[in-house]
Amino acid sequence: MDEKKKTNIIALTDFTEIGNSAVRHAATLALVFKSSLTIVHRFGFRTTHISNPTENDDFRQIKAEFSDKVNITVSNHPFLPHLLHHFAERTNTIMFVIGVSRKNGETFFNRRRALKFIAPSRLPVMTVGASGPINPQWLNVLVTLDIYRQEKEKALWSGYFNRYGGATVHVLHTTYKDEFLREKLRGNLEFTDKLYGNLEIQAEKHEIPKAGDLDAYALRHAADYNGCLLVVMTTTYKSVIDVLFGTREKHLIANRFGIPVLCLNERDDLYVLCT
Repeated sequence: MDEKKKTNIIALTDFTEIGNSAVRHAATLALVFKSSLTIVHRFGFRTTHISNPTENDDFRQIKAEFSDKVNITVSNHPFLPHLLHHFAERTNTIMFVIGVSRKNGETFFNRRRALKFIAPSRLPVMTVGASGPINPQWLNVLVTLDIYRQEKEKALWSGYFNRYGGATVHVLHTTYKDEFLREKLRGNLEFTDKLYGNLEIQAEKHEIPKAGDLDAYALRHAADYNGCLLVVMTTTYKSVIDVLFGTREKHLIANRFGIPVLCLNERDDLYVLCT
């Protein structure tokens, strides 16, 4: 791996339990990816920034736990989204980590605000809940493959967790009776097999039933694979149903199973790691 250019991870916190959980997750990720960690606690979408800018005991404990293993910087700079994205570019940041609540008022990022933050990002955004990392070494990563072209981006990013941390990538896919759909799925599976074979990525394929949304199935059955992370693509073109009831990723983040979700946007300049 090319280590000439040091990478960085950004965690956003408001020093609540969920916000500090984002810091802990990000610190373990920094160890896996051999990255530095920047902690941002002053952020807002307009002029109102995350309140309560005072470090608490829980945050200080996390920082002390990782300070001798990870280069940690606590930024006191106030960030609006465009400024944070510029900062991420300058610091070679590879992902954001945010804590998301299913309820309003528990932490800065509810699901609506989280999706607003994720939407313009060319970097992956990991959403986590209040509980700590399921596996701090991130050893079992889940990714579903279906018939869509953008599925290949998920396969690539899932593979990084093996390249850097030795994780097993569990590829979940269904089957189709229709020959056209079956051929499209076969193309994505063959691409993934070739990619993982060339990069010597350890992966296991699992055929699952066609039961609604594949990512939702993966979350429900994550324990079957000791899954500690689900990698998903966000919705690019919203349907009327998406507008009325929320996109599929809205129902995946802040899930009741406590599984972190790494959200990738479909875009030509999606960040990729040099390995």
